[in-house]
Amino acid sequence: MGSTESLNAETTDDFLSLIRKISDPMGYKQIIEIFKRHFCKVSNDNYSRSSSLEWAESDMSTQAYNAAKDAPNFIAAMYEALEELKLKGAAVPTVQNINQILKKNDTQYEIIGDQLIQNTGSVAAPEFSESISTTVMRALGDAKALIGTVDSSSAIDRAHTALHGYLVQLCIDNSINLPNDPTVSKAFKELRSRHPALQASGNRSEEITRVLNSFAAAIDAFSTLRNKASLSHVNELLDVPEATATVNAMYTIFRYIQDSMHRNNIELI
Repeated sequence: MGSTESLNAETTDDFLSLIRKISDPMGYKQIIEIFKRHFCKVSNDNYSRSSSLEWAESDMSTQAYNAAKDAPNFIAAMYEALEELKLKGAAVPTVQNINQILKKNDTQYEIIGDQLIQNTGSVAAPEFSESISTTVMRALGDAKALIGTVDSSSAIDRAHTALHGYLVQLCIDNSINLPNDPTVSKAFKELRSRHPALQASGNRSEEITRVLNSFAAAIDAFSTLRNKASLSHVNELLDVPEATATVNAMYTIFRYIQDSMHRNNIELI
């Protein structure tokens, strides 16, 4: 992937622990030798069989740390070693186990199918003051944890819930009347038309108004995607890139509203 980013020690230790849980009739030392060989391909260390199990474990640990200096190729080595063991009939950890370690340690990598994906370029999740509702905070936290993963379609539902709750609460706190059970589109429309912080009146206001109109159209699409392409119902789900783009677009709207409030010295809820 053209990256020299390193895995930290905690991540490498977790992978070593995963290897040590593998057992097979071929023998534990043979399993270690397979991982050693794959790690050496990444680290450019010379591979040679160890004289004992104790030395094999020590050598594997050293070679794993050397290989971990190249994060994507270390992960590929783990995957390829497990695939080799699987072909030999061993019961091995799954890709899900690898992804769990990567997610636990906040790496930007994930295996989807047989491809290693680097999750970069996500829009930063918005941050709120402590007075924001617990429902919004929990939904946004769920979305942040899911975005860019194989569960990205679930993030659409959680981000939509957070955006809906946030817009409705802003309207209520600023005495903007809403109908009973307002949609997220209605809440955004009323907030944008009635709150002075969201009026496009500065430089190039005409073009900015067009951008804000596109936000309104996007919010309509978010609701459809939430109902028809997320796990909120039984649906055919979006692929990861499209699901991630949808959640990032919601985050952009969050950030725009927050930045507008700050600019006008209006206290966030």
